[in-house]
Amino acid sequence: MSFYTKHISELLKRAGADTTPENKELLDRAVRKTLDMERADAPEVWEKVKEIMFSGRDEKRKRKFEDSVVKLMVKYLITG
Repeated sequence: MSFYTKHISELLKRAGADTTPENKELLDRAVRKTLDMERADAPEVWEKVKEIMFSGRDEKRKRKFEDSVVKLMVKYLITG
């Protein structure tokens, strides 16, 4: 499981999901899919997530990323 999911667990809450190991895996999957980084190493993904979510540079980009991840999370939770 990717270490960075603990830093973005609020996205689990927005998707209506509990913080479980299984849901953290789904969160990682949704983040990687959104970033088109399915095969990247976790540190590479984390660098991109930090750039988008925590740099404070582009709030519109951050919101779009978060909304996309949450939407995918909901889909994954429904379809399994």
